[in-house]
Amino acid sequence: MRRVVAVVALAATVAGCSADPAPAPAPVEYVVTLTVEVVGGGGGLFGMAVTWGHSALGTQSATSLTWAWSHAVTLRYPDVERVWVSATPQVRPGVDERLAYAGGPPTLHCTILFGDRIVQDQSSISPTCEANLSASPPAGGPPAPGRPSGGTAD
Repeated sequence: MRRVVAVVALAATVAGCSADPAPAPAPVEYVVTLTVEVVGGGGGLFGMAVTWGHSALGTQSATSLTWAWSHAVTLRYPDVERVWVSATPQVRPGVDERLAYAGGPPTLHCTILFGDRIVQDQSSISPTCEANLSASPPAGGPPAPGRPSGGTAD
């Protein structure tokens, strides 16, 4: 009888190992828009150095000589899990730094949108926005108001 119990236990263990794992989440595509803007005064005096990227690409660099930068890309979860953008202000070429910083450093605002939903936004002198993509509908605020950026996505 012990032998029968041992054989049944062994068969159950082997059967448990060969069971199919849980199915992977269904792929979901998002149009992800990354934006950074100089807010308040200083839009004509400052551009910005931008770093952005996602988990399948790594970190990229861009420079905007204008008050805004924007980049849109279609990403697919689970191929891409995380996306980010950050920036620091830079005085535009030909602008006197003393004049540019006379009112203090500018505030920058970064935003990440999945489709038309804001999923992350932050304002500071050097903001960083990060978001995780998921197979469920993204949480977030109402759609962002549209306005032309005038920036570049280089």
